[in-house]
Amino acid sequence: MNDIDERVNEIISLVLLIDKDEISDELRRKDYEPWDSMAHLILISEIENAFGVTFDDEEVVDIWTVGDLKRVLASKV
Repeated sequence: MNDIDERVNEIISLVLLIDKDEISDELRRKDYEPWDSMAHLILISEIENAFGVTFDDEEVVDIWTVGDLKRVLASKV
């Protein structure tokens, strides 16, 4: 796991109140109840602030898994 993945997992853990050991790239919004629409927006905002990037609306809507989030972020850093 690289430093970006580690930082992303840390943010996900804090926002979604999930143990870092339970986070995988396959973790899906619809399968994890605490990852609701409000938590999603908070998560995106925290990622944007931590990495100094901005996601456009379409990207935010298309992020359904942790892997999706990491792929979109990787295209910006």
